[in-house]
Amino acid sequence: MRALARRYGASPVHLLVHLAAFGLALWAILHVLDLRNARNVVVWFAAALIAQDLILIPAYSALDRLAQRVRVAGLPAVNHIRVPAVVSGLLLLVYFPLISGRADGNLRFVSGIEPSGYLERWLAIVAAVWVASAVVLGLRLLLRQQLRDPVVAPGDGDGA
Repeated sequence: MRALARRYGASPVHLLVHLAAFGLALWAILHVLDLRNARNVVVWFAAALIAQDLILIPAYSALDRLAQRVRVAGLPAVNHIRVPAVVSGLLLLVYFPLISGRADGNLRFVSGIEPSGYLERWLAIVAAVWVASAVVLGLRLLLRQQLRDPVVAPGDGDGA
């Protein structure tokens, strides 16, 4: 066992878990291929993988490196950029068909809700998240300033 762990680089349990995960993934792929529109699912999956690996990850990385350089009055602002950007992007990704107005009638059919106004709601949420991040950054700056320059109350320290 120790020779296997040394040669493999991890414990045998790690290898078994990965083999089980690959088996589960293979089972899921076989079930997807049994669907009527399996070709569409496979094409979409391949396109998503290519777009993620070749386009989005380099773009995320470049933008994150730029955000890491941003400082406001000496404070790093990277997380005040990252968090709202991730929340905005994730909401756009999840609700894109409704935001873009390309949703088919499924929502209306299933829930009776008319799929309209999602763009305005998404923009309002995005604005609120960015404003909240700016407020938190402002509070951090204010707290830092007060810790650096404490206010002396009248009558304290004047020797009287």
